[in-house]
Amino acid sequence: MGLSSGMLAADQANAPSLVISQLKMTSGNGQFVTLYNPGSAALDMSKYQLEYFNNYDLSKATSSKLIGLTGSLPPHSYYVVNDSLLPICYQLTIDSVSLGLSSTAGMLAVLSTAQSSVGGSITPTLQDYVAWSKSVATGAQTLPSSTDAFLQRLPLDASANPLISAPGGGSWQVVQPDPLNPCQLVHPVSGGSSTPANLGTNALLAASEPPASIITVPDDTAAAGGSLPPADVGLMSAQLTELLPNPAGSGNDDTDEFIELYNANAATFDLTGFSLQVGTVSLHTYHFANGTILPPQSFSVFFAADTGLSLSNAGGQAKLLDPLGNSISATDVYTTAKDGQSWSLAKGKWYWTTKVTPGAANVIIQPVAQKKSSKKLSSKSGSVKSAHTSKNVKTKLQNDSLTSQALDAPKTAIHSAVLVLVIGLGVLYGAYEYRADLANKFYELRRYYAARRAGRATLTRRRSD
Repeated sequence: MGLSSGMLAADQANAPSLVISQLKMTSGNGQFVTLYNPGSAALDMSKYQLEYFNNYDLSKATSSKLIGLTGSLPPHSYYVVNDSLLPICYQLTIDSVSLGLSSTAGMLAVLSTAQSSVGGSITPTLQDYVAWSKSVATGAQTLPSSTDAFLQRLPLDASANPLISAPGGGSWQVVQPDPLNPCQLVHPVSGGSSTPANLGTNALLAASEPPASIITVPDDTAAAGGSLPPADVGLMSAQLTELLPNPAGSGNDDTDEFIELYNANAATFDLTGFSLQVGTVSLHTYHFANGTILPPQSFSVFFAADTGLSLSNAGGQAKLLDPLGNSISATDVYTTAKDGQSWSLAKGKWYWTTKVTPGAANVIIQPVAQKKSSKKLSSKSGSVKSAHTSKNVKTKLQNDSLTSQALDAPKTAIHSAVLVLVIGLGVLYGAYEYRADLANKFYELRRYYAARRAGRATLTRRRSD
């Protein structure tokens, strides 16, 4: 099922029910497509598809692919198809899929499959398209040079937010997020500078504290056929800001636990059709009564005594669901609820705080970690010293063992002939060195024995006489 030049021409006169508002095909920080519902009724996104071609000239395209969509898109609302994380600056629906758009040339079209022809086959109807090229080409937008930049569409009628009278209509501009404020778009200028972008009525809404974070998760518990209250169209989402799962002291979990919501808009926010959901495995839901209102730029608290919701002490989470079942705000999951502390949002992160502030701005106060006692430090020092001593003792024992092994090692026997030779040489050397003394001793012994023989001879003669 591919686009043809005939289909493009045939649908030029039809006002699209779903239009392309933004397109990022450059490789830096991922790719995304932003779609807009200009009508007055919610759209079933499963009846729409994106079709991508790897060339703006369809006769030269060598590959294409279809990208299915899911969920429901309220009137005058935005829908983002993305393949990576991106900052959320206004209320929209998110559908994360793999895009793989070419950064050289290509075309992206929105098709509707809601109408069927005779025989039950589905005939796609072109709703909108945009083409791009790395070089200047007729009918194609010039590819942004910066990897952070993308194409932003300007409406034909600035009062229609935006009104595109035919597929492919309208003009485009190159924009990118301001490095100091990602929710503010600027025109990239050569040399690294930038100028504020002319966004018309298709501008990003500035985020307020606390920021609105929209996560789309279909939920089976939502009421079928729900729709966004008309008063909420164009407003930022209400935001979960504080939970108290484990009241301190004499607090009663059944009554004193609470969930806090913040409305950052300058107008009231209608919670008709919205619901609170708590839990991570076993889910429990509270549906707001018709006409429940959040005052502008204020915090509102909903206690367990009114909602009947019980927050788990052993790990939990809270979500705010819109009438279509989408999760439009969710707390981080906590593991163990701390006694008397609230789970609070501050600067985009969730913290445990000892300052519980129902109905007021959050104040994060965390217990100061206690310093280790000197006794423990001494013990630690002693342990280190003991370990050092043990190491020295172990080394000494190893050295002693090596010495003992050396002493106990078997000695190699010396050959007897070698031993005799060595002794003989020693005797000869001694005889030579002391030859004079030996000669004197020899002559002395001769005189001694001569004198003894002469004495024995004299004694013999006397006895014979």
